[in-house]
Amino acid sequence: MRGIMLAILLSATCGYAATPDANAPRKITPQELMQMVATAQPASDADVAQKLTGLELTNRLSSARLADLTSKLPGEKSRMALLMLADQSIFLPPPADEVGADAAPNAAAAHQMLVKVVSYVNTTVHQLPNLIATRSTNGFENRPQVEKLTATGIESLGYLPLHWTGSLSVNVTYRDRKEVEYSQVKAKKVGSGVGGLVTRGEFGPILSTVLADALKGKITWARWEKSPDGTLGVFHFAVPDDKSNYHVQFCCIIEDYSTDGNPHQQLFDERAAYQGDIVFNPADGSIRLLTLEADVPKGELVAAAGIAIEYAATDIAGHSYTCPVRSVSMLQAHTTQQTGAFSRSDYKGPAKTYLNDVTFSNYHRFGSEMKIVTDSAGE
Repeated sequence: MRGIMLAILLSATCGYAATPDANAPRKITPQELMQMVATAQPASDADVAQKLTGLELTNRLSSARLADLTSKLPGEKSRMALLMLADQSIFLPPPADEVGADAAPNAAAAHQMLVKVVSYVNTTVHQLPNLIATRSTNGFENRPQVEKLTATGIESLGYLPLHWTGSLSVNVTYRDRKEVEYSQVKAKKVGSGVGGLVTRGEFGPILSTVLADALKGKITWARWEKSPDGTLGVFHFAVPDDKSNYHVQFCCIIEDYSTDGNPHQQLFDERAAYQGDIVFNPADGSIRLLTLEADVPKGELVAAAGIAIEYAATDIAGHSYTCPVRSVSMLQAHTTQQTGAFSRSDYKGPAKTYLNDVTFSNYHRFGSEMKIVTDSAGE
């Protein structure tokens, strides 16, 4: 079974000072956010973006509400600030007005819905054709307050909240039920690109892997959710580390230093327990949203990690398939601080956050088409 990978590729050496309490985000409900956007005009794009910076939602902002609010914003800066705010909320439960009021299903009904989900996942993985899609990623990072040792002394850098660092658009190929390395031939890079957080498996593999792990762990009924497509069901799952195929990776940790002061680095790779939600259509078991978050022990190098994937019906060569349309991945990790000239490094400082927002578009079958024209047809 293919494992799930959430990796971050870094090689930084610096020491972090504590983030001041003044930098703590201000919590806001989705309803308050909608009111804020509605009354924002005629403020400028930069002013609206500034108002959205430093906020934190108390509940998940649905894709429908995100699209509606985005259409009301004045420009790209405010839209990116809203996207960043929505991405950070995707692992939270929905607000009260999006929770269904119907009674929870009994054990037999819940079991039948779970059977539909299992059947749907098995069918989806096997029926998905060989395809190519465009993967567009926006990367966000924050910067804790840092004091960095340089050749001329200690350089102090102030705290920066989560902000856009760059984007990258590449082609991804799904062939023979495997994701093939992304094509860099036609990659389009803006800003610093996306060189940190890396995820794979958004197509068939992650669905089958998570469901197989969840069936060996614990699955419970969570709630009903309202959506533009009707009422959806939600199962919550928890997978212990000894049943998990979820690996959190971080590159790279410093094991020690050579006599000339150069670091010896290696990849941090740990299997992690995790939990999350499966949001599905109770009629056919089709999955609309999958979230998973690692259960990271306190004091680890990686403080938090998770990925959420939204699925929707997608037309490919005249046929409808359920494919990923959006994913959000997050990782918080402590970068290194050398504790001595030739000693191991310390990772106990505040965690740095990395956030990727990914959209998948331009789906088409992998392959080529050929048309034979006879002489009579040519005449």
